[in-house]
Amino acid sequence: MLLLLLLPGAARAESPASLTEGVEEIVAGLDTAGLETAEPFAATGGFTATLLSIARGELTLDFQQTLDLVTAQLLSAVRKSLWRLTRLVAPAMIWAILRRLSGKGSEAGKVVCQLWVCVFLTQDLTEHIALCTGAVKRMNDGMQFLFPLLLTMMAAVGGTSGSALMQPAVVASASAMTGIIQQLTVPLATAAAILTMLCHLGEGLRLQRLASFTMQCATWTLGVCFTVFIGVLTTRAVTAAALDGVTLRTAKYAMSNFIPVVGSLFADTVDTLVGSGLLVQGALGVTGLMLIASWAMAPLCQTLASAMLYRLASALMQPVSDGPLTGCIHDFGRVLMLLFIIQLCAAAMFLMLIAQLIAVSSMTFMMR
Repeated sequence: MLLLLLLPGAARAESPASLTEGVEEIVAGLDTAGLETAEPFAATGGFTATLLSIARGELTLDFQQTLDLVTAQLLSAVRKSLWRLTRLVAPAMIWAILRRLSGKGSEAGKVVCQLWVCVFLTQDLTEHIALCTGAVKRMNDGMQFLFPLLLTMMAAVGGTSGSALMQPAVVASASAMTGIIQQLTVPLATAAAILTMLCHLGEGLRLQRLASFTMQCATWTLGVCFTVFIGVLTTRAVTAAALDGVTLRTAKYAMSNFIPVVGSLFADTVDTLVGSGLLVQGALGVTGLMLIASWAMAPLCQTLASAMLYRLASALMQPVSDGPLTGCIHDFGRVLMLLFIIQLCAAAMFLMLIAQLIAVSSMTFMMR
């Protein structure tokens, strides 16, 4: 009797238009107010518009364009940092020329030259430490908005257990690593830079090994924290994907076999809904990767350009200048390279976190 009553009704099927409407409805339900005015998406209409464009397949990433953008950013940072090379090389060159012309060296002139270089080194150190801490803090604050959205979409595509399992461990490990970088690794790098200046430019101060040990401690803390974070993220991801995959397979089997007549149709509909959510989550992850990469690109390029120019300055000064001043600038370039590695590790941590959350959802959907 029920089938006879349904015979006059029109049959309906899922269409691409309804799928697009479903994606738009899911995106509209996300709280993206904190990321709407992010700088990288000003040209594409904002965070939500960029997310919709990626989900629909209208906006794609081109590797060549990305490479050209990174190259242009690095060259721009080198051009803006050329004055660092000039103000380091000029006093040493002037002092060396005057010493060669006069045939004798003045201790007062040497001290003035060293103090001049120390002032510039201190200014650059302060600027790059502020740049490093600011970049790490900005990425951490951005992840405070992205992480709940990613966990929400993970739960929406069937990863309820995975989101509950990953949230405390991943949030704790990411916060701990960010705190250690800001409170321990960066101060150790600052201490290494100060000891480097003292041991090279101070007469009678033998602090080379202490400076080297301080820099090694900074590197060790960064390596240990990054290793622990990768271990926590990997183990939680595998456990979450297996748990949610088994749960989804059980739910699909129950719907297909215990609901009469329409059980299999209902199970296929659930698959369609989960696939739509997975599409939105993939677009959200790609948008988050673009956001973190854009925040990290400018500080990374600026620090790398300064470190390269410091190495170039020490190479140009070595034939004419005295050994301690050249060695100080060379070792100071190592400190800037350490700050570059700190920023790179922080950016890699957040990028791996976003990529791992997307991979867990994909593995969950595949294991269903």
